[in-house]
Amino acid sequence: MRVIIVILIVTAFFQAKCQVPIGQWRTHLPYSSAINVECAGDKIYCLSIGGLFVYSLSDNSTTILSKINGLSDVTIGTIKFIPEENTLVIGYDNGNIDLIQNNTIYNISDIYRKPIISSKKINNINYINGTTYLSCGFGIVVLDVDKKEIKDTYFIGDNGTYIEVNEMCTDNTYLYAATSSGIYKALLNDLYLVNYANWSLINNIPNYNKKFSNIVNFDEHLITVYDDNGWDKDTVYAYENNSWVIYDTTFKIVENITVSYNKLLVTTIYSVATQSGYQSAKNYYYSFDSQFGSLPMDAEYSGNGTIWIADNNSGLVWRKPGEWTYSHTYPNGPNKKNAVSIVAGKNEVFAALGGHDISWGNLWQSGQIFWFKDQKWNSLTSSQIPELGPAIDLSEIAINPNNPSHVFFGSYGGGVLELNNGNFVALYDYTNSSLQTIIPNDKYYIRIGGLAFDQDENLWVTNSGNQSNINMLSVRKANGQWKGFSTFNEMLSFDISKIVIDKNNTKWIILPRGRGLFAFNENGTIDNTNDDNKKYVSVSDENGEIIANDIYSIAVDKDGIVWVGTNKGVPFFYNPENVFDGTNFYAQQVKIPNENPGQANYLLEAETVTAIAIDGANKKWFGTETGGVFLMSADGTQEILHFTKENSPLLSNSIISIAIEPVSGEVFFATDNGIISYRATATEPEENFHNVTVFPNPVRPGYNGTIAINGLISNADVKISDIVGNVVYQTKSEGGQATWNGRNFSGERVKTGVYLVFCTNDDGSKTYATKILFIN
Repeated sequence: MRVIIVILIVTAFFQAKCQVPIGQWRTHLPYSSAINVECAGDKIYCLSIGGLFVYSLSDNSTTILSKINGLSDVTIGTIKFIPEENTLVIGYDNGNIDLIQNNTIYNISDIYRKPIISSKKINNINYINGTTYLSCGFGIVVLDVDKKEIKDTYFIGDNGTYIEVNEMCTDNTYLYAATSSGIYKALLNDLYLVNYANWSLINNIPNYNKKFSNIVNFDEHLITVYDDNGWDKDTVYAYENNSWVIYDTTFKIVENITVSYNKLLVTTIYSVATQSGYQSAKNYYYSFDSQFGSLPMDAEYSGNGTIWIADNNSGLVWRKPGEWTYSHTYPNGPNKKNAVSIVAGKNEVFAALGGHDISWGNLWQSGQIFWFKDQKWNSLTSSQIPELGPAIDLSEIAINPNNPSHVFFGSYGGGVLELNNGNFVALYDYTNSSLQTIIPNDKYYIRIGGLAFDQDENLWVTNSGNQSNINMLSVRKANGQWKGFSTFNEMLSFDISKIVIDKNNTKWIILPRGRGLFAFNENGTIDNTNDDNKKYVSVSDENGEIIANDIYSIAVDKDGIVWVGTNKGVPFFYNPENVFDGTNFYAQQVKIPNENPGQANYLLEAETVTAIAIDGANKKWFGTETGGVFLMSADGTQEILHFTKENSPLLSNSIISIAIEPVSGEVFFATDNGIISYRATATEPEENFHNVTVFPNPVRPGYNGTIAINGLISNADVKISDIVGNVVYQTKSEGGQATWNGRNFSGERVKTGVYLVFCTNDDGSKTYATKILFIN
């Protein structure tokens, strides 16, 4: 059975250097970490850790290929261009297959849908004598590219069992398969290759039943790589005079071996060695990047003799024949994809790499920060900011509400890092602040659990894992002075997580591992602890029954309600100001009617809610552990959107963090498979109409998307009329933005012309007018 989905790529999709339209997605992935390259005439396809992009020789442009513009899946294992078929074959880690032919994408999902109890990853693709072979985690799949269907499957392990196949080749007599358990061969023209008994293990090579990662036929010699899985222990063998010999003792860390235009290319971690004949001298290509160093992963020649290299630091690298300098390119993005925290300020987004393990131990990752500004990502590492070295396992971020470039990062081991406009300001530890360390005099055990600014620009910090119960909550005051708070028995000897601050200036702190919440309010007197209020809070209902104390996320909405993301949905505290008054303080749950009359379910009760973000219209974005992301109405009763990796370009159903850029309303999702964003309809409202913009403007022929009128006052009334005053559309803003689909009240697309936009607040005391040029 086959399933083919045909999607026409009408125009190249460029990683936008401007705002994306409402309702559109864009990826934010590490395209610099290239691993695979394929030449296809005037196009060079490059696969990176972040995804696939194509470099056009005709105009020197790079184009990202993803689910957004037609690919069927996310995590690609390998690519192969087959000139004879004019087809790029894309193999995914889950067994999915895409074929790109003449700007059309065909999907073959047979392997993906097959119930195989083994890895389905497509490790390699080889075109041998007119047949396409897929080396898979379970065996060999024969693909008929012309018919776009699976032709056969070979299970060549002992007794027909699964075996991981890494690459295939032929000497025109035998078909060879390099596997994780040795090299197998079978007669190329055997009509019964499906019979495992017709495959035999080659046993005259050292370590014959171990992992061999590559095998090629070069100049009538078989060349293979024994992969020891240890550092500097690979061995390249060649079949010479009926025996296997070591081909080159210097090849110890081999990433790939290919044959391109009758030349052998051996890609090691240090260089690419090329050879025009088995006995010929080798040429070496190295030092592509003087700043970060070369890390080649794959290489191939194009027809004019240019060598193309997939480099794990520099993206797509090339050197033309007769030249000594290298060029490189890749789409902009962060240099890693596993961000654990993401926050947004006005026109800026920050993400951090780090976190902790499941038992709240260190991961020991050097601090890395990804900064999105002016529609471009900048990656900050210890090479630019040496203080990021000791700031290990960054996990929390707080932006100064009055200066979006002034940012603090919480390190789960190194204290608090302060940056301003990307420049280092300070690293706070036990020597220069009230922060404490688990191990005396050790700067690598100052574990920060959460950061949050209050309305007076004071930064509040939770100091996790403090065994001495000293300064488990600290504040860096607006004047730069630090103050610690120590009398919190409820927190003693436990980890402390995220912190949010409500409209009453109460600090709500997550106590992980099923311990509920802790509430604290200093009553506006930071230096006077005698009037402080503090209380342990269980997430329980009005009857005292625990709803869920296993808490993963928390947020305060625009009405001051505290929403709590748990392993059983999203309870909320409607009157957080009553937390300290001694009454029966309890959490509530949103009831959503189900298909049974008179019955209801609680909001997301079957989901673990790992992230919460509130948009400019007070709607709620809920990210979950396995269920994707939900957009709910302000009161949580109506589901507006539900994105999953199955029904949208979302990279994964496991959401780690969510941030909303307040000006554009673009929602950034940090997943376990990278960052992706979606431009939603709501933005943060303005106090007046001084910065109203329309996007796009003019509206050009062929544009059928949503038109955004941004920079509005909350709940503004918006009327759109033609030049003589006939109202064609009327709406209310969502937060600071109103939208229009370009149609009139009858659903007809408006005619070419100038349209007037009139904006007013609720009582008509504030007004604004602007224009939209509409071109059909």
